[in-house]
Amino acid sequence: MTLKIKLYIAAGLAVLVLVIGSYVLSNYKISKLQKAADAAKQNADKAAAVADAKELEAGQYKQKTIYLEQKIAEIQAIARKQDEELEKFNINTAAARSDVERARRIRSITSTAGELCAKLAELGHPCE
Repeated sequence: MTLKIKLYIAAGLAVLVLVIGSYVLSNYKISKLQKAADAAKQNADKAAAVADAKELEAGQYKQKTIYLEQKIAEIQAIARKQDEELEKFNINTAAARSDVERARRIRSITSTAGELCAKLAELGHPCE
């Protein structure tokens, strides 16, 4: 073989080694990237599952909040009614106290039993 053919064969082998090397290297990089993509998908699936669970939990908390707000509104309505009743009782109590004070201020006139019975008889309630 001549030098020229040997050089062609060596150049061909070098090109062949470069092609095979780049093929192996690209396959290695592709498999590495594929593994990374698979891991990212798994992480994304896990994160989506956690997000779904948290969203469900948030929905439950929202329902509980709505329920408790309704209960608070009901309790506030009851409290308002009770405040109104207490105010009425206070007014009635004040009126009763006023009546008692007025009754205390009235001077009693001494009467005999006969006079009282006569007055009661005039009113339609005779003494027995």
